[in-house]
Amino acid sequence: MNYCIIGGDSRNFYLAKLLSKEKNEVKIYGFEKLENIKKDTDLNQMIADSDIIVLPLPFTRDSITVNMPFSNQVINIEELIQYLKNKTIIVGNINEEIEKKLLDKNNKVIDIMKKEEFAILNGIPTAEATIEIILKNTKEVIQGMNCLVMGFGRIGKILAHKLQGLSINVTCMITNEIEKAWATVYGYDTIKIENIKKSGLKFKQYDIIINTIPKMIFKEELREIRKETLVIDLAGKPYGIDRNIVEEEKINFIEALGLPRKICTSNISKIYKRNYKTIYLNI
Repeated sequence: MNYCIIGGDSRNFYLAKLLSKEKNEVKIYGFEKLENIKKDTDLNQMIADSDIIVLPLPFTRDSITVNMPFSNQVINIEELIQYLKNKTIIVGNINEEIEKKLLDKNNKVIDIMKKEEFAILNGIPTAEATIEIILKNTKEVIQGMNCLVMGFGRIGKILAHKLQGLSINVTCMITNEIEKAWATVYGYDTIKIENIKKSGLKFKQYDIIINTIPKMIFKEELREIRKETLVIDLAGKPYGIDRNIVEEEKINFIEALGLPRKICTSNISKIYKRNYKTIYLNI
């Protein structure tokens, strides 16, 4: 197959190398800061010569330009869309408006983050990197510590499992009865978000608090967190931990966003490659 990989972080860069080893023709654009790459300025021709176009994950950080952290080039989203026609496009976290514009030009658009297998496996490096953060920022032995995991989605499930394996007492904040059932099966304590006030949850009982929910749930309740408690926010905007209260109360806080792109990039790229192969076979 002929691939054109445009921008993104080092995961896409490693993906290009993996695809090349399998005798695919791979063109890359937007990685000149990573390696001494011969610059091909004719992006339109690169796209025209390719069957599958791989775009960044996330596609954009400002809703105006394409996410290309390792490039000196700046590509406006509207400009890129003009080049894309009758292509299979693999991308991550693309909004509906941009997706519609691409579909209107007869492109097949696949948001990799909506693929369940990928989303689950992508949670592994997030969980492992979070554990690394805990080990580096906790002065005591972690065995026997009490940890609150806010959210029991893909990342929450994986994280709770790995923390329990380290003999940490895990409480999962859940949103429905199905999540409660699964958390109970795995031996976690549970608390429902809507019952926080009624249950009298005290944040001060936890040594570690990890948020995975991209929604501001608590504000004033955060003021009771002990100074030595480690608080980690894994969720993107609008976040789940109020930054103003963190600063006012001098909470022991770490913002840990986008962990998969920061660690294990070659392993994550293998997950990418496997998913892209499946996508191609389905096509």
